[in-house]
Amino acid sequence: MSKLMKIVASLFFLFIVHSNLFAQNLEDSNKIDLHVNLVAGDTYFYSTSTKQNIIQEVMGETIEINQEFTTDFKYFVESNNNNSIKIKATYERIDLLIDSPEDQIDYSSSREDSDSRFSMLNNLIGKSFYIFMNTTGKVFDITGFNELTKNMNLGKFAQQLLTDSSLLRSLNMDIYPDEAIIMGESWNKTAAFDISNLKLKNELIYTLEGTSEDLVWLNLNGKISGNGTADNFDMDLIGNQSGTIETDLKSGMISSSDIKTEIEATIKSLDLEIPVKVLSETKVSGRKL
Repeated sequence: MSKLMKIVASLFFLFIVHSNLFAQNLEDSNKIDLHVNLVAGDTYFYSTSTKQNIIQEVMGETIEINQEFTTDFKYFVESNNNNSIKIKATYERIDLLIDSPEDQIDYSSSREDSDSRFSMLNNLIGKSFYIFMNTTGKVFDITGFNELTKNMNLGKFAQQLLTDSSLLRSLNMDIYPDEAIIMGESWNKTAAFDISNLKLKNELIYTLEGTSEDLVWLNLNGKISGNGTADNFDMDLIGNQSGTIETDLKSGMISSSDIKTEIEATIKSLDLEIPVKVLSETKVSGRKL
C-alpha cells in the first residue's frame, strides 16, 4: 500500500474497542449492577468481526478500500477472586479480507486455499494467551501474547494487527457505570488512546434500555475525535458511533452486539487536502460452551 493508504488503514484499529459489555442483577430488582460475573471453570465462545469501507478523494479520483477482520476465541475462565479475573484465550479462527486498488488479500485460517502471504497466522490457531481484568471489565494486563508472535515472520501490516497493545484495546471492557442503575438511566464514558501516530478520544453515552429474565439490552451513542501526524501527512477526524448490546444477565457474557461508526477525516499533505470517509460495523457474539 502507499503511505497514504497505510495511514488510512491504521483507522482499522479504531472500532474494536467499544463492543463488549457484561451485566448482573442485584437483589434490588429495580437496579442492575453492570460488571463482569464470570465463574471459574466456565468456557465460552467469543467472536469479534469488523467490516470497514474507506473512501478517499485524491485529486479528483475516488479510491475505495474495503476491509474485514474476524477473530474467534475460546475463553476459559481460570479464576475469579472478585478483584481479578484470569481468562485463558485460545485462537480458533482468523479471517482477513482487504480489497483495495493496490492489493487484494483473502486469508482465512480455516481454508487451505487462502492467501499464502498470511499463512504464518495459521500458527496462532490453537495457541493461547491470558487476559486479566477487574470486575468493572477493565483489562489491566495481557500475558503470553508476545511469545506467540515473536518468532513469526510477519509483514508490517500483520505486525500492526498483532500487538499486545492493539489486543488490549480490542478486549478492554471498562465501560460500566460506577453504581447500580435503574431502567432508562444513562452514563458517560470517555477514553483517550493512541493508534500509531493518531491521538484519539471517545466520548460515549450508554443507556439501559431493557431487561428480561435472562437478558440485558443497552443502547450506545457517542463521538470520536482525533488528530495526528505521520511522515509528511497530518490528519484530523471526527465521527459518531451508535449501536445496541445484548448480554446474558446471569453470567454477564455478551450475547450479541452491533455497533456502527461513521468517520469524516481530512489528510493534509503539502498543498493537498484529502477527504476520507470511513464506515465501520463491529459485531460481537458470545455463548457458553
